[in-house]
Amino acid sequence: MPDIAAQFRDVLSPTAVITDAGSVKSPVVHKVEAVLGGRFVGSHPMAGSERSGIEAARANLFQGAAAIVTPTPHSDPEATETVKALWQTVGCRVSTMNPEDHDDAVARVSHLPHAVAAALVNAINSRMPSAGALAGGGYRDTTRIAAGPPAMWREILLENKTPLIAGLDDLTNTLTELRHLLVTHDAPALEAYLARAKEIRDTLT
Repeated sequence: MPDIAAQFRDVLSPTAVITDAGSVKSPVVHKVEAVLGGRFVGSHPMAGSERSGIEAARANLFQGAAAIVTPTPHSDPEATETVKALWQTVGCRVSTMNPEDHDDAVARVSHLPHAVAAALVNAINSRMPSAGALAGGGYRDTTRIAAGPPAMWREILLENKTPLIAGLDDLTNTLTELRHLLVTHDAPALEAYLARAKEIRDTLT
């Protein structure tokens, strides 16, 4: 992204506002901001699916989706408001946070789920390659995002690897807890574990 920014920097209007839609913000924002200055304000619409390309376009793609705008102390306030207005105009619910907080949060709600979906597919396939033929909604729902573009997700996961690794550590601890409940046949604690997850999941809007 910094290389692309450098290519078009000299033909930009002085009042132009530039944003991006990348999934990782801290390295992108600080590098591109160094090239384009405060008229660049990073953003990330949390929209789309495992499909990519123009074939996956749809008119209501951003309707009701979260969009995160990531200004820094160097961001031009007017440019920040313009980027927020852009995402509001196409129907997004807009919030702002600094690039580092964005990357920590998105590592948990976007990058970790993708990594887990890929791991789940690989774990099942390693022992039961034909299991997909029996798959119902549960398998399909929990693994859908593993069908995303591998090259793109390779870059996302590596670019945000530190908070992602922290998320994987938390997941490992939670899986260890679940395994213990099964090994000890602790039915009340297992139900409480599942109920806690259901209660949290039910609050999603």
